[in-house]
Amino acid sequence: MKKIIMLLSLVIFMACQSNNKQHIEITFQIDMSEIIADIDDPSTIGIVGSGPLNWEITPLIDNGNGIYAITFEWPIKDTLEIEYTFIHSYDTFDEGNIGEAAYRKVKPTPGEQILPLIKWGELPALNVGRANPSPMLKVERADTDAERKALAIPFLGVTAQGVIESNLFSIKKTNISTTKIKIAVEEFLSSLSLDQRKNCTFPIDDKEWRRWSNIDYYERKGVGLIDLSNEQKELVLLILKESLSPKGFNKTQDIMKMEEYLARLTGENDLLGPDLYWFSFMGTPSETEPWGWQIDGHHLVINYFILGDQIVMTPTFMGSEPNFIADGKNEGTRTFEHEERLGLKFYNSLNEHQRTQATLFDKKEYNYLQSGAYSDNAIVPYKGLKLSSLNTSQEAILEKLIFEYIGNIKEGHAEIRMEEVLEQVDETYFSWVGDTNGTGPFYYRIHSPVVLIEFDHQKPIFLEGNTPSKKHVHTIVRTPNGNDYGKDLLQQHLNDHNH
Repeated sequence: MKKIIMLLSLVIFMACQSNNKQHIEITFQIDMSEIIADIDDPSTIGIVGSGPLNWEITPLIDNGNGIYAITFEWPIKDTLEIEYTFIHSYDTFDEGNIGEAAYRKVKPTPGEQILPLIKWGELPALNVGRANPSPMLKVERADTDAERKALAIPFLGVTAQGVIESNLFSIKKTNISTTKIKIAVEEFLSSLSLDQRKNCTFPIDDKEWRRWSNIDYYERKGVGLIDLSNEQKELVLLILKESLSPKGFNKTQDIMKMEEYLARLTGENDLLGPDLYWFSFMGTPSETEPWGWQIDGHHLVINYFILGDQIVMTPTFMGSEPNFIADGKNEGTRTFEHEERLGLKFYNSLNEHQRTQATLFDKKEYNYLQSGAYSDNAIVPYKGLKLSSLNTSQEAILEKLIFEYIGNIKEGHAEIRMEEVLEQVDETYFSWVGDTNGTGPFYYRIHSPVVLIEFDHQKPIFLEGNTPSKKHVHTIVRTPNGNDYGKDLLQQHLNDHNH
């Protein structure tokens, strides 16, 4: 009998061991004791990440003494490297609430695993040199408390230290007419029904300027291409043609073609497609008063402010996944070829000392874009190589690189904007993240008091993979120190005219 009991016990033990090997159980824990007094609502202490975390915020359990934890269990067959971050006060997504404990990685092992207890703000496991990975999205969906609270924060603008560098922008005559843009907008608006016009027109200082996102499922206001007749689509595309250079217009069309291709690859026709872009108009088209327009959709956002014959075309966000149409309709279309090639060419033109200064980190394992949607007040410090000592050859490559972005604006206006940017070239910084030989994915940033340009090879979203890829590109151009959306010029105008 004793032998039978021992045998049964052994079978049960082995069965338990076998069962343990079929599952993974992992416990995440963090010590919040040093900052718990500053958190208004401790129930907002949570975790978000990949794998079993499913990129959804999960509240942590209060274990006492400021220790918060949670345990997840899932089958071994679903085992992947997990990327995760701790967070608190996530109803606002304010910067600082994500902390430096973001972007940890762990490779789970079969059975039970309790991760080491860490303190908020400590990040010993992450090595990214002088680079900062992208902050977590502050707003994921429209018409939420997170969005309302984000928009309630007064606009300041992207800055290097949280303080505006003043006297950088002024109202002036350019002698480059904006009349054709005005006429194109007026003709399009006159083609709309009263309801359509009501849905897409806003006051010049409306928060609708700041209400944009690259997220595919973000619900946008305005009037969508999908709701327009063919004649109206031609009219609204004429606005892009009159506002942008031929190169800039072609980029917008290639991005839309790539969205159609991505929809074909994934079957996500409700989220992706060439007609899922919305137009909004701020102010009334005028030769003298401030006004503007916005296009908002996945991988394409342009904010276009006009005052007289002056133009501010930022923030401008452009991206694509993938970056090449391999077959079928629009076969051979490629996006961001020049932005990628020229960025790499400039980096390769640097000597060893310059490259050491420019390189913030020599590995590209994360996304690094700093000033995307709802980052109008982002603090982006000047980092990398100060471009005050380039040789003639390097200067020429740099100018071509910058103009690849600035040159999306209408001819004439682009040249004026380039003059403003080049006047600050001695105060401009270039930074790089990625292999120093440039063979893999990379990120670069061009940053001065008057321009911020970012190029980032991102992790796949719709395509396969979990590491940054050259097949997924995000770019953004901003006017730091308060003149995104033309807000500095607008305030000067309102002050001068006692509005």
